[in-house]
Amino acid sequence: MNPVVSQTDSFVNQLNWHTNQSTKALEQLAGGTRLQAPQDDAAGLAVATKLQSQLRQFNAAARNLAHATSFTQTQDGYLESAQDTLNRMGELAIRAQDATLNPDQRALYQTEFQALKDTFNDTRTAEYNSHPLFDGTARTVASSPDDLVQLPGVDLFTTEQNAVTAQSTRLDTPAQAQAALQEILTATDQLATDRAATGSTLTELESAQARLVTQTEASTATFSRISDTDVNEVMTQLAREQSLTPNNLFALQQLNSNQSHLIDLLG
Repeated sequence: MNPVVSQTDSFVNQLNWHTNQSTKALEQLAGGTRLQAPQDDAAGLAVATKLQSQLRQFNAAARNLAHATSFTQTQDGYLESAQDTLNRMGELAIRAQDATLNPDQRALYQTEFQALKDTFNDTRTAEYNSHPLFDGTARTVASSPDDLVQLPGVDLFTTEQNAVTAQSTRLDTPAQAQAALQEILTATDQLATDRAATGSTLTELESAQARLVTQTEASTATFSRISDTDVNEVMTQLAREQSLTPNNLFALQQLNSNQSHLIDLLG
């Protein structure tokens, strides 16, 4: 092999290698990731791919928890409204037990009482995203790739709740008012239990969200350590490669010049 040609090929190969390294460093800086191709770090790419998939699952679980929280908060808001309605109905039932009321006054109480029953019925049939809020259906939500959160069903169509809105529950006489009050008190006790359940559910959802945030932050940090460009390291490498490239160019030019002189002498 011609030694001059061999040396030229060597300088060209070195020049190409340093140029490729400079290009790779620039790509890492521009893209923000050092995993530009599988051969850059095969093991690291495999781990990063799994982490990226896990992070997408965490994001999906976070949306699930957000929807579950909104659903439960909506439930609690309606339950609070139902409690206000029952409180006013109880107040009217107490006042209707006043034997000194005249028929017109008692009729006014009964009219408002009936309107409140209708309001309570409207609350019981409320929906969230086309799902009934108070039909007693329990729901399960994926709070992470490995965990589930149970949303207990809230039922406002029990015998106790139905008794409040029954046609027979009226304030036409003191005796009827007294019976209505007992039905209202029983329904109120059940409503308090339901609100306690929604409160516990919201607490559980908050805990699940906190755990998910911790998991997401840990996985994100690991993914970043594996895939993100080390700017200082890459900048140092880029500066080194860019300084070596002119040296190789100069050496190649010198070799070509010497080769030209040699050809002139031989000619």
